[in-house]
Amino acid sequence: MLLMFLRLSKTMTHSNYIESILQSEPDPAFEERARFILDSIVKNKSANILDVGCGRGFYVRLFSLLEFPKKIVGVDQNKIYLNKAGCDLKNDKRVRLMQGSIYHLPFDDNSFDTVVASEIFEHLNNPQTAIEECSRVLKKDGQLIITVPHKNFPFFWDPINFILMKLFNTHVPKHIWWLAGIWADHKKLYKEEEIKDLLSKKKFKVIRSKRIVAHSYPFAHFLLYGIGKNLIEKFNLPTFDRFNFNITKKPSPFVKLFKLPSKKWDGIIKKDKRFMNLALVGIKT
Repeated sequence: MLLMFLRLSKTMTHSNYIESILQSEPDPAFEERARFILDSIVKNKSANILDVGCGRGFYVRLFSLLEFPKKIVGVDQNKIYLNKAGCDLKNDKRVRLMQGSIYHLPFDDNSFDTVVASEIFEHLNNPQTAIEECSRVLKKDGQLIITVPHKNFPFFWDPINFILMKLFNTHVPKHIWWLAGIWADHKKLYKEEEIKDLLSKKKFKVIRSKRIVAHSYPFAHFLLYGIGKNLIEKFNLPTFDRFNFNITKKPSPFVKLFKLPSKKWDGIIKKDKRFMNLALVGIKT
């Protein structure tokens, strides 16, 4: 089934390809992050791609469905995640999965056209060193694609933390994963100017950025990850499992309904200062 899907994907346009993978994704922020990353890679026609903090390999799998990459590498510290990712990628000779740290990437200088670090920097104690290391392994004029959770997130996305941060300058402890919301396992949320300044100080020129998800239903994060993620894993619901590439998915009415606020209003209300994610492309100068 997977091989059939791979063959089919080669005949599809880039737009249809993205839709075939992401249309069933319930999380509108995840969907838009993935769209941004894929669009950037396709525009750049990246031959050599590194996904830092690749986890269970969602992006590595997506990149492997593109024809033009010659080398696709995923790095993560979690060996269990890497083993899971490798199960579906073992037949693609372009793909390599390695255990490692963003602070000490096991590659020569100037090795990659694109480095992807999606939802990684909010976990780091030393983002400056991480960007320096990403820059080292990037070729001249190579692109660094970063996505981070935004500090000024919408009230409805995570009302509990919104109120705690506004009134008491605190948040739910990050280790209470199911309730921590946007702070789950995160050390820092970023303001837009902070991440742009961090890139510019490390000699990256930001050529593209996007604000992601300004509107959602109340407690969207809790519904998606506090409840939804656990239900998907406990009851093995492949249609909603973003890591299941072995079936051709179609969006359920529930998924369409859940993403309706962002689909309907994001981009229309131009002055929104609150949004869930910021995605950026920086060019190594």
